[in-house]
Amino acid sequence: MEIQSTALTTIIGAIIMFGASYIIHRRLQQSSVAALRPIQLFQRFFLAFGLFFLIMWLPNLTLGPNPAAFPVAQAWGYIVGHIFLYLAFITTGLMMCTIVPRLAGKERWVAGLGAVLAAAITIANTATMLFGTLPSYNYERSLVQYNAAPVVGAGIGIFAMLTLLPAGILFLANAFRNPAQRIRSALLGVGFFVMTIAGPLHDVATTWQMYSVADIATIIGMVITGIGVVYRLDQSLALNRPAPAPVTAGQPS
Repeated sequence: MEIQSTALTTIIGAIIMFGASYIIHRRLQQSSVAALRPIQLFQRFFLAFGLFFLIMWLPNLTLGPNPAAFPVAQAWGYIVGHIFLYLAFITTGLMMCTIVPRLAGKERWVAGLGAVLAAAITIANTATMLFGTLPSYNYERSLVQYNAAPVVGAGIGIFAMLTLLPAGILFLANAFRNPAQRIRSALLGVGFFVMTIAGPLHDVATTWQMYSVADIATIIGMVITGIGVVYRLDQSLALNRPAPAPVTAGQPS
């Protein structure tokens, strides 16, 4: 039986993302939601990412019964699926607003800018893919070549760098500052860095080798991030601050 590497990547991604979202949801039900706003947003991030992978995977079902329908089906899967990816990016930006004091109160600005970017990329994606080069299936290498237009790939890459990359930097910085959260923050930081590179690599790939590397790197990034979220979920995602010195008797409070 032929193993379709891209289909395997997307269905594994959907399973990991939905699984992480479900685990976080169950933990939230047992915790104070008000105190875990960043975790709540992270749960939505994983849910949106899961929907993205699921929709990207569905067109592969046409390869057996009706291969001729695959290019158009995958084009629509790519266009619609990426809308949920953009929602995941926006959710990451909102999460940053809840854990970075300087960004407090900027959620509307982040959501508005994200919506504008998402709409612009979706319009460009629809025009260049449906009326340009459709995705294709490489039967020799058993993988999907999305053939996204350079402007679309660049737009998705910029969107990822504006959201996932700052979050990755923040988590890595937190790993160095807070030994108690070092492992969890490091996992999240590395996972976000890998996904920032691996995801957009699919959108700019021009050879089957690049698509293969993107598939492998995507799985690695998702697994690392998933472990980072599940690991010590009781810990807050907020940046830790040194605790104030205790007030001794006779000193003003």
